Amino acid sequence: MKYTLQSIKYVARNFIYLFPFAIFPAIFLAISLDEVALNSVLTSFFSGEIKDWTFFNLFCSISVLNFGNWKSIVSGIVGIIVFIPSVAFLMALLEKHFRIGKRTYNGLLSKLNDNLLSTAGYGILLIAIYELWSLLSASVLFVTSLFPIPVAYVLAVLVFLVSNLLLVYFIGMIYLWLPCMQITGFKPLEALYYSYQLASPIKWRISFSQSLFLIFAEALTGLCALFVPSTVVIFLPIATALYLVMIMVFCVRMQIAYFDRDTIERADLVKYY
Repeated sequence: MKYTLQSIKYVARNFIYLFPFAIFPAIFLAISLDEVALNSVLTSFFSGEIKDWTFFNLFCSISVLNFGNWKSIVSGIVGIIVFIPSVAFLMALLEKHFRIGKRTYNGLLSKLNDNLLSTAGYGILLIAIYELWSLLSASVLFVTSLFPIPVAYVLAVLVFLVSNLLLVYFIGMIYLWLPCMQITGFKPLEALYYSYQLASPIKWRISFSQSLFLIFAEALTGLCALFVPSTVVIFLPIATALYLVMIMVFCVRMQIAYFDRDTIERADLVKYY
């Protein structure tokens, strides 16, 4: 939890500087959420009608690139496209602040040329992992709904928890890959090998803290889908805020963990008199 707590504190202190880079992907990713499918899945679960689950509704409720409606498809694609340069800028700002203690935007555009390609490759890989996870999770959850009621509920909860842990574990294996490529300048495979060496001793700790953070965000999104009546007025701002925080914390935690594991002194923590 150390890196997560440090990241939350950093985001709270530097929110105004990080906000411009995370808000646009957060908006589009929030719009891509299929609230109808999510509401249907959760209503069936809590009303004792888990047998009404369908694979399509389960997949649409958790996938970014779901096929629930045209709005979700277009917003998901635009969100991913906007996500790449936004994270590239965000990582450049974080590295500058950590290295020299300054949070100014000067020089970030030139740094984008160095960060964009690595961020694009990393971002596409993350989306591919997440979409594969969505497909497999929806399939297994649908199978659990075919069991008798008491068994179905136990299996569904176990599958939900285990699948979340597996998702963040696999992401944890490549968690430090992006900052490693951008800071060291290593080639992708060399950076992957080195970043895995750095992350390996702490990957379970990273996975556990990320699992708690992810489940909390999923639970809050689910509660909103169940009880919030207006998608535009209330649900969308809440979903946007959740994505905003998740994007910022995810990127900040990467840099904090990398600087710590690679024993690089952080200038933003040094007090100059």
